[in-house]
Amino acid sequence: MKEKNIEALRVNNPQGVGFSRRRNKKTGVKEDLKKMGTLLLLVFLFMMALAPRLWFIFRISEPIDIPMWYGDVFHHWQIAYLSKEIGFKQGFLRLWDLKGMEFFWGLIHPLVLVILFTLTGSSNILVPRLLSVVCGSLNIVLLYLILKREFNWQTGLAAAILASFFPITLFSNTVGMQEELGMFFIFLGIFFWPKSPAGTGLLFGLAAMERTEYWLFTCGLVLALILRSKNFDKKIILGLSYLVVNLFYMKYLDFWTGNAIYPIYWNFISSVKGEWFVELPINGAKLVAQQINRVVFFFGLIGGLLTFWKKPKGFLLLLFGFSNLVFIGFMLGFGAYVKGFAPRVWTDRLFNWPYLFSLILILIFLFWVVPNKARFWAKIKLNWLIFFGILVLSWQLWQPIIYFWNDVGKFNYEAEKEKAGMIAKHYQKGSVLIPEDRPILTYFLTNDFAIKGENIRGQMFDPFFYAKTEPLDNWGEFRKEFRDWLETQKIELLFISSGEHRALYQQAALKEPDWFELLEEKEGSKVYRVILPPDSQSFD
Repeated sequence: MKEKNIEALRVNNPQGVGFSRRRNKKTGVKEDLKKMGTLLLLVFLFMMALAPRLWFIFRISEPIDIPMWYGDVFHHWQIAYLSKEIGFKQGFLRLWDLKGMEFFWGLIHPLVLVILFTLTGSSNILVPRLLSVVCGSLNIVLLYLILKREFNWQTGLAAAILASFFPITLFSNTVGMQEELGMFFIFLGIFFWPKSPAGTGLLFGLAAMERTEYWLFTCGLVLALILRSKNFDKKIILGLSYLVVNLFYMKYLDFWTGNAIYPIYWNFISSVKGEWFVELPINGAKLVAQQINRVVFFFGLIGGLLTFWKKPKGFLLLLFGFSNLVFIGFMLGFGAYVKGFAPRVWTDRLFNWPYLFSLILILIFLFWVVPNKARFWAKIKLNWLIFFGILVLSWQLWQPIIYFWNDVGKFNYEAEKEKAGMIAKHYQKGSVLIPEDRPILTYFLTNDFAIKGENIRGQMFDPFFYAKTEPLDNWGEFRKEFRDWLETQKIELLFISSGEHRALYQQAALKEPDWFELLEEKEGSKVYRVILPPDSQSFD
């Protein structure tokens, strides 16, 4: 009887509405559970990456214990902090820095830091370090999603585990430089393609504004997609969205620097042509590095050309990886950058993605190529055994990292804090004039002694720096210009310690004893009170 009723329902309801509703409900529950499981997995992967990075910052080292060779972290911090305190008040997104390098790296990283400084109410060095940690952890999640989509879940999971614990990646993610933010934009842009070409173009444009070589990489990725993609509409949307962001950035750079490709131009002049490097012979470790990187260059070039021609799975990710190998190989193999090479560079953040990408190529082979050719491979789990062997072996890289960390020397933060205390002890009002190459001094003055950034001046912007003739040889003509500048800038304290201006200021203090009162001297550092008599007395 029951079977007859069911059959009657089928006859009278040929569309099967009732049955579809039941099936949809069950299917919907399964889909919801699947989505929940995926979300939990992504959260787990993020926490798996985040935990060791936080452990390293707070337990292995200290929040302010950044290796000396990563001193640029404080320089990036200084650009962001002074832009917030001074630059943005003087014009639209006007970057500011005591060293004059504010537009050399890019806009996005200092802009994001300014936003975070404002939201948190803190300008602690932990802000850029935690930004790097969070972005690095998100990048690992994105790597999993991209590799899972392009290959399989095992490749993605293996890459996520490897990137979470690979020493150079873990270490690089904690120092607070800008690469992790730029790679986040690139990975997210790769993940959005091809579903959202506008999103990909926008994210690639943001990456171009974040770091100079990412401008070159994203230009190459967009051009490759335009040449190799078949969907005309998506190519147009991608190209236009990327172009709009770049046109804004180029207009912005032209307005503030007079050069629409300012970061690319100066990076070429300094790192490739070598105008910022002393003329030293390329020998020893430098010669070895040069030859190795020439091999890296050709390996990356061949891999990139084959990827562009064949357009295999993971097309965009592979192109990004090979382009980075080409860039690093060219800079150190054929450019002047190798003149500044030191052995510790092998463990540097600049090699982080090339190392990780090279290992990802191995993972693709282990977890996708071989299992597809030999199914018994997957059954015996030999690929996972090899993977964990690679992971454990990679931990040996902690030894050179720690060695170079100690060999280069840890920065004496306490000594710099003590110098900042010397200044703060005598500070009353007005502005403090400090050497231009001391961002850590700026950090302690503002964070530990509450001297506002707007009251700090850099000696790079004084009349000595811009003098067309030797100031001390023409002191009679120069002294009024110098005095007027001190008065205009409201300089109340002068601090001299190291740097090329030290001798100039010491001579100026000797020539004009009535202008400078020595307040304190300690271990080569001096603090002067600037006392300017009226004009009529100054030039009698």
